[in-house]
Amino acid sequence: MIAGFELYVIASDYVTADILIWKRYRCPTPGIVEAMLDANPQMSLVHKTTPFLPVGMYVRVPIDLDLLSGTPPASLIPATATWGPGVR
Repeated sequence: MIAGFELYVIASDYVTADILIWKRYRCPTPGIVEAMLDANPQMSLVHKTTPFLPVGMYVRVPIDLDLLSGTPPASLIPATATWGPGVR
């Protein structure tokens, strides 16, 4: 659940959208990079020529409260386990 956005300024060379999200969350984040790209339409102009974000660019990074609390996304939790003791 995206609760809001944090504003970041790109401060170094060779930063990509997925690296920015990884540095923020340090865990798998399904859909967060896509949400960030939707929230920052100026990134589509940059990505026509390079995957790297220019130094000084302002980027809105989505804040997912479930990821920050350590709760894994529902897409990564199996509905039923079909392995383990007792399963033959």
